[in-house]
Amino acid sequence: MAMQMQDLQALYVHKLQDIYSAEQQALDLMEQSVGLVQTPELQQGIRLHIDQTRQHIQRLDQIFDKLDEEPGGETCEGMRGLVQEAQKLMGQPASPEVLEAGMIACRQAVEHYEIAGYGTARTYAELLGDQEAARLLDQTLEEEKATDEKLSQIARQVNVEAMDA
Repeated sequence: MAMQMQDLQALYVHKLQDIYSAEQQALDLMEQSVGLVQTPELQQGIRLHIDQTRQHIQRLDQIFDKLDEEPGGETCEGMRGLVQEAQKLMGQPASPEVLEAGMIACRQAVEHYEIAGYGTARTYAELLGDQEAARLLDQTLEEEKATDEKLSQIARQVNVEAMDA
């Protein structure tokens, strides 16, 4: 049975472990999906975000080291559900344009989930006086927001192509 969380510090560590699991799952999903897309901007964007996600995981590792905590131990069930939805979509018979439009929607759901998690973790770090962690978490948060915006831009083109497919 899990230990009861007594304070914000414990909740903060739990949130970081949840985000760590979410990032690992998102990374696996991107690696599975990168070969399925044909739109060059989307393929390039996924490859870039794979590299960024590895950096996000390294930043979390830094925070865990400083806290003397382990990153594992949590499975992010929210991300698991988002990944399962994306995998289900990837298994559907669909035109490339429709598949890409759907995959962008799935990727954005993942980004929004990560944005919420990083925003919460950053706030906890600030409240706990850990400015270095807050800065690292904010850096990742801004990158997640930028990725979401790039996906929105690509979707404007891909969604129109899906209409004509």
